[in-house]
Amino acid sequence: MNTTPRDPMSRRGGAAPSHIPAAAPPPHTQAVARAQDLATILNEVHGVSADIHHLRSGNAIVSVFLGLLAYSDGERFWWTSPVLNRFGDHLLSAASDPATAAERLAAHYRILRVRPAAGLLESELPLLTDTTPAEHVVPR
Repeated sequence: MNTTPRDPMSRRGGAAPSHIPAAAPPPHTQAVARAQDLATILNEVHGVSADIHHLRSGNAIVSVFLGLLAYSDGERFWWTSPVLNRFGDHLLSAASDPATAAERLAAHYRILRVRPAAGLLESELPLLTDTTPAEHVVPR
């Protein structure tokens, strides 16, 4: 029997050091529930899979496709559209109910699906790694 104490930072197990507080899980909020409704409609009605990301603020992000992220604050959804305005800028899209948001997001998903991934990475569309910490994003 091995009596060597486990390193508490080991990935093979062991408790976290007592001086490091455990991170509290994000709250299950109205925003998270609405995000789940949106993801369900996207999947069942439009055949589009989406991931939900809970934010510590209580808001949620629905990740639909590379560069297509919908934010929920519990009352409305908003996202950056892949459609450009006449000045060449991306438009901010919004909807107050999950069915309308899902319909618009599915249309935007179809636009992005045919674009090369390299171009999406170079575009001004948000990436999840860029926006998850940026909880200051608010609709206009």
